[in-house]
Amino acid sequence: MKIKRTICGALALVLLCFCGLGRAQDDAVKMVLDILKSGDQDMQAVAISMVKDMPGAEVTKALAVELPKLSPTSQVQLLSALGDRGDAAARPAVVTAAKSQDQSVRIAALRALGQLGDDTNVVLLAQAAAGARGAEQKAARDSLCRLRGPKVDQVILDEIPKAEAAVKVELISGVGQRNISTGVAPLLKTAKDADRKVRTESFRVLKVVAGPEHLPTLVKLLIEARSSSDRSECQKTVAAVAHKIEDKNNQAHAVLAALAAAKQIQSRCSLLEVLGKIGDNKALPVLIAALEETDAEIQTAAIRSLAEWPTPEPLGDLLKVAGSSQNKLHRVLALRGFVRLLALESKRPAEKTIEMYKKAMSLAPDAGEKRRVLSGLAGAKSPGALEMAKAYLQDQTLSGEAEFAAVKIAEGIQVDFPDLAKDTLNKIIQQTKNDTLRDQAQEVLDKME
Repeated sequence: MKIKRTICGALALVLLCFCGLGRAQDDAVKMVLDILKSGDQDMQAVAISMVKDMPGAEVTKALAVELPKLSPTSQVQLLSALGDRGDAAARPAVVTAAKSQDQSVRIAALRALGQLGDDTNVVLLAQAAAGARGAEQKAARDSLCRLRGPKVDQVILDEIPKAEAAVKVELISGVGQRNISTGVAPLLKTAKDADRKVRTESFRVLKVVAGPEHLPTLVKLLIEARSSSDRSECQKTVAAVAHKIEDKNNQAHAVLAALAAAKQIQSRCSLLEVLGKIGDNKALPVLIAALEETDAEIQTAAIRSLAEWPTPEPLGDLLKVAGSSQNKLHRVLALRGFVRLLALESKRPAEKTIEMYKKAMSLAPDAGEKRRVLSGLAGAKSPGALEMAKAYLQDQTLSGEAEFAAVKIAEGIQVDFPDLAKDTLNKIIQQTKNDTLRDQAQEVLDKME
């Protein structure tokens, strides 16, 4: 073994001299090829590590010829070296290796194509990604993203209509990864494809490549969505593209315009729900007015939208629904939205926030909803919040959530109210049956001391 390491070191030095001084290059190539043919993997590894520095397309071609004759381990090493050389002369051999029976060789070849490939390899990489999983799929996807050449983007777009569903998904994903802005038109078509996965990927990528000028068409797609999953994905896309509009008070313009003309209940519900994801203040009066409509589905959509609002403005409207609606679903949805908005940042006094949590607790219809309120309370960092959480520590149905909330609140107020925080944490440590929570409480105490 010691002799072999000495030979390997000497070989590396000789090859460096050949390559660095530009002398006896043919002899250096012959030496590498002889070693590659030898079957000695240790020697092969040293030789392969040198080839990326040996100049000339003829060197690449000679190495590519030997590629399929090597062991899988040596093929993987040589494929990496050929990729680093960046010489397109190796491309045919690498393409062949991408179809090898050995997975490690296929992965190495797919990775090398990201450095050596061009537009002629688009379909191969998309098909490989569609038919593989794990590291092999990732290698194909990464290389499709890295392909260079002036025609690559256009070939990706041209192949989308021709491809089968699984390959089409990979090509569409490539549009997003490469941020091909000219891909919006084809993706607006594939968003109506017969295959659900194709439609979903189209909506996902349109978030990236579509611009505000495409909003009217995207809103039309939302209105025409054929399933609840399509509507959900399209709503996310419409909201993401709307947020690209710099004027935050104009982001919902396209949706509001469509809503004013919409007649069908389902279309109106879809448009109302997306308004909450956008969060344009001009939409608030429209949503509040929808709460007063007679159709229960319209009311539900408006409540869901207000519950998703990015600021606390709709708190009062949600509280009103939670406290007075005759519809149980509406009361629950409004209460959950109310609790969510309570946790958002605001200039509201801490005492007022605790009053509102107590009001939510009084409106909660069952233990499950009360636990949701306590979960929201955990984010309130004030002594009042801690006292409220402690009030439920002895309630068998709520003690677990109350303990969690108390630990989180105590951790948040430990600097300003250390004694109160310590007393609470010690109490939790003594009474909880949750070992993980006990450890968390002890950890906070240890940090305080």
